[in-house]
Amino acid sequence: MVPRSSGRTFDRRRAGLALLGIGISAVAVWLCVRSIDVGEVAHQLGHAAGGPILVFLVVLATQTVVRAAEWSLLLPRRDSQRIAIRRTLPPLLVGYLGNAVLPARLGEPVRALLLARREGLPAATTFGSVVLERVIDTATLALVVLPAAWIAGAPRWIVEVAAIAALAGGVLLAVLSLVGLAGPVRAVDRLSSRLGPGGAASAVAGLAGHFREFATGVGASSRLAILLAALLSLLAWGMDATLVWLAASSIGVTLVPAQAILIAGVGVFATMIPAAPGYIGTYKLAVTVTAVALGVDPESALAIAVLTHALVLLPMAGAGVVALLAIQREGLRDPSVVSAANADGDRSPPVRSAV
Repeated sequence: MVPRSSGRTFDRRRAGLALLGIGISAVAVWLCVRSIDVGEVAHQLGHAAGGPILVFLVVLATQTVVRAAEWSLLLPRRDSQRIAIRRTLPPLLVGYLGNAVLPARLGEPVRALLLARREGLPAATTFGSVVLERVIDTATLALVVLPAAWIAGAPRWIVEVAAIAALAGGVLLAVLSLVGLAGPVRAVDRLSSRLGPGGAASAVAGLAGHFREFATGVGASSRLAILLAALLSLLAWGMDATLVWLAASSIGVTLVPAQAILIAGVGVFATMIPAAPGYIGTYKLAVTVTAVALGVDPESALAIAVLTHALVLLPMAGAGVVALLAIQREGLRDPSVVSAANADGDRSPPVRSAV
């Protein structure tokens, strides 16, 4: 049983993080609108062309399937078979819904837990796959942003930061692709044992513990799976840049591919900052500042940010609600109940549980 004091401390930290995120979002929104003609932004949004928006939604749907395929690659096989994309897609959509309505990207653990219960997998395994997916996505995005920043003529400091991030991301992907995940986890285990008892050792050991079961479950195919996942991640980031390009086109702003990639990449990095649910403020500020630095007028830059954010957030949240209702209607398997039933020879249908 968790001590009450520990629970209260956790609640205070969570509340503090939520308040911090709301404060950061409020400041970001103020910075976005303080020197911009909001009426002009509204005019541009009201006259956005429908054709690019329709294509935008098609690309968004395709990108979501690609993300579901990437996650499927990183999950351990079950009965020698990969979890099908049609099974990873609904929890992924619920995760996007969680990110839209919950602070601190809590949709990520939500989708991990949902898939674990739905497929009868250990929660540590699915959570490890989500963390690995985020690591791969961040590394590949850094590799994409560097050439885009250089080609687009971004300020020198942006290019330098992008170069450092790309170097770190490239090294990380190389290690994962060459030796897989089990090797680094064993190295972290050895490091924690050498540190001896204490705060640092406990933190390192805890980090390794989160991935130990997952790394073992991925098996010998992990290196190939990681490489293929990285390729799908690159494809998804290309689609993300296409979304920005289409949003700009709908209001009459022409972006070259490098500009669209850089704007999209900086916007994604901004979503890692603590913010209110749905990344309100932080995403728009990052996209607006980057677009202005590349020569787009402030009103059009903010219009691109608002349109891109709305066209991603609202449809994905709606799809998440539909997916959640579908999963609830189908029911979830409780792995412990299923295991006990199989041990007793009970072949009754899986236990249904409300989400």
